[in-house]
Amino acid sequence: MKNTLATLIAIIIAVASLHAFRAMQHASVTGSVQPGYGAKNIWAIQGKDSTRIYFDNGTFTCSLKPGTWTLKINARSPLKDRDVEVLVQDRQTTDIGVITLQQ
Repeated sequence: MKNTLATLIAIIIAVASLHAFRAMQHASVTGSVQPGYGAKNIWAIQGKDSTRIYFDNGTFTCSLKPGTWTLKINARSPLKDRDVEVLVQDRQTTDIGVITLQQ
């Protein structure tokens, strides 16, 4: 009886762990802003959910939940801000390429 109970508890823990791990898996988006110095900051927004995207010399990669996101790029003067809509697929990296900021 004790072995059966211990086995059952171990199975429950294993199944719960697998589901928790699956829930933690996200998709990601990658790309770059040109000119590299042009962005002050980049935000990913989906409804009431938002996250700041950190970048280095214009290049960025960010983990996001699957769905449609708007990337809001706040540009340095004299460049203009830009919004880019991106569809992020479950457990995939979406490469949006180069986003060029205009004057």
